[in-house]
Amino acid sequence: MGRHPKSFVMWLRRRYRVFYNPQGHGWYTAFRAGGGRKRFSLGVGTRAEAEEAVRRLDDPSPARDVARVAFVTWAQVQAQFLTFKSGQGLAPKSIDRYRAGLDAFGRYLASESVRHVDAITLPVLEGYTHWRTHTEKCDVKTAYNDSLVIKGVFKWASKPSRGIVKVNPALDWETLEPVKPKRRCYTVEEVERMESGVRAVLRPVVTMLAWTGMRIGELINLRWCDVDLDKRVVHVRVQEDWKPKGRRDRTVPVHPKVDAVLRSRPIGKWVFLGPRGGRLKETYALECLKADQRKLGMVPGDLHGLRRFFATTMMRAGVDAETVRQWGGWKSLETMLRYLADVNVKDSVEAMDKAVKTLAAS
Repeated sequence: MGRHPKSFVMWLRRRYRVFYNPQGHGWYTAFRAGGGRKRFSLGVGTRAEAEEAVRRLDDPSPARDVARVAFVTWAQVQAQFLTFKSGQGLAPKSIDRYRAGLDAFGRYLASESVRHVDAITLPVLEGYTHWRTHTEKCDVKTAYNDSLVIKGVFKWASKPSRGIVKVNPALDWETLEPVKPKRRCYTVEEVERMESGVRAVLRPVVTMLAWTGMRIGELINLRWCDVDLDKRVVHVRVQEDWKPKGRRDRTVPVHPKVDAVLRSRPIGKWVFLGPRGGRLKETYALECLKADQRKLGMVPGDLHGLRRFFATTMMRAGVDAETVRQWGGWKSLETMLRYLADVNVKDSVEAMDKAVKTLAAS
């Protein structure tokens, strides 16, 4: 800035004020702009670093481009990104998943002694998956999903109009989806055992999930105004304070088992309630399911396995793939096909016998 180092502190006090905020992001600078005082986090931990950061402010009108020249921390970028996503109407559960992955990336940067976003390079990014899976013992698919979120943050932050990040360091970051075996899918016999063997409050939940393909969140938020027993359909609808995954409405036809369950439920606002009359909780349903499965001598599974059972059963019953996709609300056929169970030896032989008979008849 053309000033002698000895006069820097005097100049600093005249134009800027450097101060520490223990409840914020460390050291801040304050300056006059637009008829008032502005402040901006320098993202540093010591006064010496703060003075060096201000020394590098080479614009005589820093209010014009503070975001470009200031030291931006990952915590600042993360906070702004989550605020933006919350304002876009994203479900709180999705925000929590984003936050978990971004928090993990923040821990990784700390382990690499990377303080500012402009110090994040491609080699730093490429080391994240190994650190997440080996140091934090995280599942490789979770680390992969984290990497997609992180790439999305940099793409969002690097837009010139936002002025948060000058260059997107993740442009050349290759994130290959890991190859993992399909998750386990319940058999017809296992579903029947659960429908009759789990605790009473959980039996209708098992039946609904298995024979509608609904997600547990969709079932918890199912209202009686979404059920039409005369037309034999259940509507999964976007609500004012809740949205299904995909954020769009769909209609699911009612299976006879589902019809019996719905007709036995008490009428109110919500179709399914917890054991004490309040809203049914996903964590409660999952914990009860696993505990009851152990008592039944089954390998503990998850609630989403019932959704996989629905897709597999409907496809094997001859329902075309596009219809099953629409019933279950999958975004694409490719996504839905990942839910289908692998064909076992018995089903494979039976399918071949059926094909032989069909070909012989023709």
